Amino acid sequence: MNSSKRKYSSIIFAVLLASPSMAAQPERAIISDSIKIEGTAQNPEGIEYDKNDGSFLLSSINAAPVIKVSPDGAFRNFTSGEKFPLSTAGLQVDYKNNRLLAAAFNGAELFDNDPKTKGTAHLRIYNLKTGVIQKDIDLSPLAPDASAYFANDVAVDDDGNAYVSDWYAKVIYKVDLNGNASLFWVDKTGIPGGPNGLDFHPDGYLLVSVLNVNDKFIYTDYGLVKIPVDHPESAKIVDIQTPGYSGFDGMVVKPDGNVVGITNNGITSGGNMFIELSGKNNWERAKVINAKAITPSTTVAVTPNNQYYVVNQNFANDYALNWTIERVSFQ
Repeated sequence: MNSSKRKYSSIIFAVLLASPSMAAQPERAIISDSIKIEGTAQNPEGIEYDKNDGSFLLSSINAAPVIKVSPDGAFRNFTSGEKFPLSTAGLQVDYKNNRLLAAAFNGAELFDNDPKTKGTAHLRIYNLKTGVIQKDIDLSPLAPDASAYFANDVAVDDDGNAYVSDWYAKVIYKVDLNGNASLFWVDKTGIPGGPNGLDFHPDGYLLVSVLNVNDKFIYTDYGLVKIPVDHPESAKIVDIQTPGYSGFDGMVVKPDGNVVGITNNGITSGGNMFIELSGKNNWERAKVINAKAITPSTTVAVTPNNQYYVVNQNFANDYALNWTIERVSFQ
């Protein structure tokens, strides 16, 4: 997500149009380079790939359910059971614990241009097979002095602890497997803005994109931060030693330890980039090894055969009925 207080006139709470049911897909199903999704005002910010059935999962800024999308573009509502609708941003599949984790926020308040409304930040946890909600955890009370709340992205470590970035509160929350929530990290990097995209590195730390945008939605400040999960007080800014890094909205740690992420600078010419970083000295330093201009997108999903997919995003038309999942590469 790369805008603060966007001028939304309202948030859609309507039920999505039904779509034909999807046949299960094998884990390494052949997926086309472009998948068209027609007839849903989803306004997706997050995308994940579910290897269990070969589908994509898309979140909804417009507070509609998370949907499942098959490789042919057929989709259906997936999440259910919530007591009230919330917008959703980043998604994380947790195969080990059969969960779908969603960073959720009150978009209706957050984007109403009323400085008196602060929104809210939630972690919503769903059964990965059924989509039924299992836990709905309000994280906002952990940062009572924040000016606003925007749960933006979520990651999970090897022990099942979930980490939720709050871009506006400038903190990261932690939720253990039992649903106990705590304040994990307060951003004191000095980089204007707050934590946005993040992912867990199997060597025991989070890699977190901290960024700020101006009133034209252009990244003005950004950096990448390494946060050890056992010692978050030891967080350090990663020294990126080559030109080309321009901040990440969403990001993913690859199986080889590299990071791929998306720079989403709205409609700026050349401002939307797909970038790969390689870490050095256990991610004390890093360098850009691949970069490519792409259509505006927010984050990236990686399939088991190491293909990358993004959902194209146009924040100028939040109520668009048609969206495209597109394969991207550095070729």
